[in-house]
Amino acid sequence: MKDQVDANEYKSFRYEFFILAISLLAIINIIIILLINVPEMDQVLLIINFVLSLILLFDFLYRLLSANSKTSYFFQQYGWLDLLGSFPLFWLPIFRLLRILRIIRWFRQVGAVVLFRDFRRNPATSLMVLVSFIVILVVQFGSFLVIGAESPSPNANITAPMDALWWALVTVTTVGYGDKYPVTNLGRVIGSLTILVGVIMFSILTSFFTSKFSDRGQAESQKLIADAETDIQKLHVVLEEQSNTLKELQERLKRIEEKIDNPKE
Repeated sequence: MKDQVDANEYKSFRYEFFILAISLLAIINIIIILLINVPEMDQVLLIINFVLSLILLFDFLYRLLSANSKTSYFFQQYGWLDLLGSFPLFWLPIFRLLRILRIIRWFRQVGAVVLFRDFRRNPATSLMVLVSFIVILVVQFGSFLVIGAESPSPNANITAPMDALWWALVTVTTVGYGDKYPVTNLGRVIGSLTILVGVIMFSILTSFFTSKFSDRGQAESQKLIADAETDIQKLHVVLEEQSNTLKELQERLKRIEEKIDNPKE
């Protein structure tokens, strides 16, 4: 690996943080599957890892297409490991370890001051990236825990991995269709926490998008006002020039009238 940060490969603090978090989560899921031998719970994590693999595949394609030298990225910068780590197979996210180490190394080389400045430059977008990752965590661990709590109950209606994921998704988005719901006390506790986090996270996301649209509208209004002020200034200049021209014509007309009245002069 290079001693210095590749400015072209390094995207931004927000993007690299998100990819670092997704890569770590994919590897952590493998460890959890190895430690917890519960088929329904393991299948939830395998489905989540499939979704994470799609995000990592996008990351590989993005880095490949934006690289100055695609060959250099693929071979010298170990892009082929990023490609292997994006395949939705059980062990392959382990190949993302090198990408994790590179991102951590970038963060150390760039320094905390620069990273904090990057965060402060656009805090709303940075917060949205963080909230998006938290939503992924809530959906994953909400579905993972609820199926572990519900599956032993004979009255449970959340018995399959897709049931749990569907329940977590509609709960965290506060839609709550009610077709799937926990019946055990532990499941209800998990559901209550999922709803609480979901309300907070989506309130933040809603505020972000509202602020974005509001800022865009305000910027357009300010641009219209600025254009109008510029047009008014131009019109004022034109009117002033016309006024000066009119004064000159009046003076000439006055001299002509004086000559007509006093032809001997």
